Amino acid sequence: MDFRSAFYFLALATMLLTIMVTFIDVKGAKVLFYWTFYFSLAGILSDWRACDKSRLWFIGLLAAVGLSKVLWFYWEYLGDSDYNPFNDYLNSGKRLLLACVVGYWLFSQMKKHQLKSFWLLRSGLILAFAAATLFGFYQYFSDMHRVVFALDRATISAYGYAMLSTMVLFLLASEKHTLANILLCLLVFCLSYFILVQTGTRNMMAAWPLIILVVGALQFRHFGWKSLLGVLAALAVVIGLSYKPMIEPKLNATINEYNTYVSSDGNKFGSLTSRLSMWKVGAFCLNQEPLGMKSEERTACFQHYVKTRHQDKISLMYEKVHLHNELLDSATLQGIQGALVILLFYIALVVYACRTRNAMLLAVMLGVIVSGLTDVVFISRELTVCVALMLLVCEMLNTLKITPVRTQPD
Repeated sequence: MDFRSAFYFLALATMLLTIMVTFIDVKGAKVLFYWTFYFSLAGILSDWRACDKSRLWFIGLLAAVGLSKVLWFYWEYLGDSDYNPFNDYLNSGKRLLLACVVGYWLFSQMKKHQLKSFWLLRSGLILAFAAATLFGFYQYFSDMHRVVFALDRATISAYGYAMLSTMVLFLLASEKHTLANILLCLLVFCLSYFILVQTGTRNMMAAWPLIILVVGALQFRHFGWKSLLGVLAALAVVIGLSYKPMIEPKLNATINEYNTYVSSDGNKFGSLTSRLSMWKVGAFCLNQEPLGMKSEERTACFQHYVKTRHQDKISLMYEKVHLHNELLDSATLQGIQGALVILLFYIALVVYACRTRNAMLLAVMLGVIVSGLTDVVFISRELTVCVALMLLVCEMLNTLKITPVRTQPD
C-alpha cells in the first residue's frame, strides 16, 4: 500500500468514526473530524496534479452553503466592533468547507479501492448505528428524562439519529430481497423509531415514518405490499407501546401550547409558542430588510416589534441563538440570497437522489429539510459536520454499489 492509499483509508476511517462518536462524545468527534481533514489535505497535496472533476458539482453545493455563511460574516463584521470569531455562521461555514476538502479526496480515490471502500463504509455505518442505539437504550434505562445522546439537546439528537438510522435501513434494504433481510430491516425500523420517540422530538416522531414510507414507495416498490404491511404493523406496535408514556403527552402539550400562544398573543413561554413567535417576528424583520442584516440588528428589530406591538414577547428568549427554522434564520441574516442558496442545495440533491435512485441520500435530504422546519442543521455546531459527512457517505455507497461483501476483503 502506497502513502496515498494510506491517507485515503485513514481519512475514510476517521470520517466514519466521526459520525459514530458524534452521538457518544462531541469533543472527540470534533478532534476526529479535524484529523479527517488533515489526512485528506495530505492526500490531495501528495497527488496535487491529479484533478478529479466527476463530483465537483456535489462538493460545490456543500461549498456554496458554507461559503455563503463565511462571506456574510465577513461582509457584515469585518472591521466592526461586534466582530466575534466564534460566530455560529462563521464556524459552521468553515466546517462545511473543510468537509468539501474531505469529500474531494475521498471521491477521487474511492474507485481505486472499490471492494475495501464498500466494506469499510458498510461496516462503519452499521457500527455507528449500533453504538448510537445502544447508547440511546442506556440513557433510556437510566434515570434520564429523554434520550439526548452526548449532544445534550434532544431535538438535535433526534435529527442526527433519524438520518443515521434511515441510511442503515435503506442500505440493508438495497442488498437482498429475502425474508431474513426484510425482518432485519423491520428490526432496525422498530429500534430506531423507539429511540426517536424517547427523544420526545415532535416533528421527527411524526415525520420519520413518513420519510421511510415515501422513500420506500419511490425506491423500493419491488418489495411489494407485504413489506409495506410489515412496516405499518411495526409502526403500529411501536406507537402502541409508546403512546401513553410519550406520544399522548406530546400531543396534549402541542394543543395546549398552541392555545396558549393564541390566547396570550405570544407572550407566554412554551416550546411551540416560542417558535411560533419567532417565526412571526422573523418574517416581519425579513420584510423590513430582505437583503440581510447583522445579528445585533435583527435583535433590535425583534425588540422594536415587541415594544411597539406588545405581543410575541417570548420570541426574544431564543432569537439570539437562532429562529428554529433553517430558511428563515438564514434569510433574516444573509438575506433572500442566503435562503436561495439553501433552497438550491435542497432541490438539487433531492432531484439528484431521485434520478440516481440513491435512497440513502434522498432519506437524509428529506430529514435535513424536515429538521430545518423547526430547527437548524447547518448552523448547529454538532450537526453541521455529521450531516455533511453523512451526505458524502451516501454518495460513496451509491457509487460503489456492488454485490455486498460479507467477509473482509484481502
